[in-house]
Amino acid sequence: MRWSCTRCFSLLQPKPAGNLQPINTIDNRRETILLYRALLRQCTYLPDPAARNYMRSHIVERFRAYQPFAPGEDGRLVRQKIKKQEPLKALKGARKGLKYLQRANDGHILHLERVLDLTYGRVGKRCRLLVAKLQAPASPLDPLPSTASPAGPAPEHLKPERKVPRLTDELEALLKSQARQDSLRFQGANVKTLRPNVPAVNSWGRPFPQNRRANFIRKWYADAMARLMPPLPAPEWERLRALSSEEIRWEGPVPRRKLGTTDAVAEAGESFNAPLPPHVHIPHRLTSSTARIVERGRHADTRTNPHKLTPRLMRGLWCRVFQKCPRLDWSDEKGKWLVTWGRMGKGADLVFDAGKEMPDGMFDGVDDQGRVLKDVDP
Repeated sequence: MRWSCTRCFSLLQPKPAGNLQPINTIDNRRETILLYRALLRQCTYLPDPAARNYMRSHIVERFRAYQPFAPGEDGRLVRQKIKKQEPLKALKGARKGLKYLQRANDGHILHLERVLDLTYGRVGKRCRLLVAKLQAPASPLDPLPSTASPAGPAPEHLKPERKVPRLTDELEALLKSQARQDSLRFQGANVKTLRPNVPAVNSWGRPFPQNRRANFIRKWYADAMARLMPPLPAPEWERLRALSSEEIRWEGPVPRRKLGTTDAVAEAGESFNAPLPPHVHIPHRLTSSTARIVERGRHADTRTNPHKLTPRLMRGLWCRVFQKCPRLDWSDEKGKWLVTWGRMGKGADLVFDAGKEMPDGMFDGVDDQGRVLKDVDP
């Protein structure tokens, strides 16, 4: 088989990874603009005002990070150093984000709760920023005491030289308070230990190396900060409490933009969303997900069931997010930081301790079986 020079040269040319296409084509530029506008449009449909503002600012920031020129320290435009494949990967993530926002606006519980967690700093970038405000700069590692090892004091080459992160008073109060909370509310494992378990000596009875001690502390610190629920600012915490307890009424879902009014678009929309004729029968061999797509339309999501956005549904979501949000306040009387965790909405005040006297009239109007009596004197 003879190989031509043109074929050999084409094989030597680098190809983009996967199905990614070059970013400098006209089609990709147009797709980027349309994708950017679609993401901002979906942000305006989110049912939470704070989520609308946060997601919009996050999307604008992410798209500006891939601009070819950015203002420098002196105000002049400076060319940014961006790798060739980074914009392609970012576009792929933006497409996934658009689908995620669409499902959240359609009433998918898992997607909408995730958006609220991102907004109120339970996960994602804002969570890390809130935790970073409580962190202190790293300090040198404390030396091992001379009585920690039967072999005597540590040699000169084991003296502390590496810096490790330290717990501030705020972080320590948060970790202790979160460890006493129910781990089910955090949808994952809670904080395991409040202190790093660093052995004093190794298997041979010699002082534990300082670099190993520093690595133990860093690993424990990173795991604790990843599980920590940072406190919300007081105004935002109070607003979320008012939303979960219905002190602030939800204004309702944001009305969607109307479709085009041209005859072609109107006819296409009516024909696509029209119900199936009576003589069209869905075969029994189709699965439930396939039948749902045929009945509801092409864009029906089969992984989670969409829900109608109602005040009751939104209050339940706000309650689930609120009970994962602590508030940190300094007490002059006790001389320490106090942590207050969010509770469920209306049902939080209906829980009483066992053995205490119940309020008068709590069970008025019902019989011994819990059935409501028909004739009850007011």
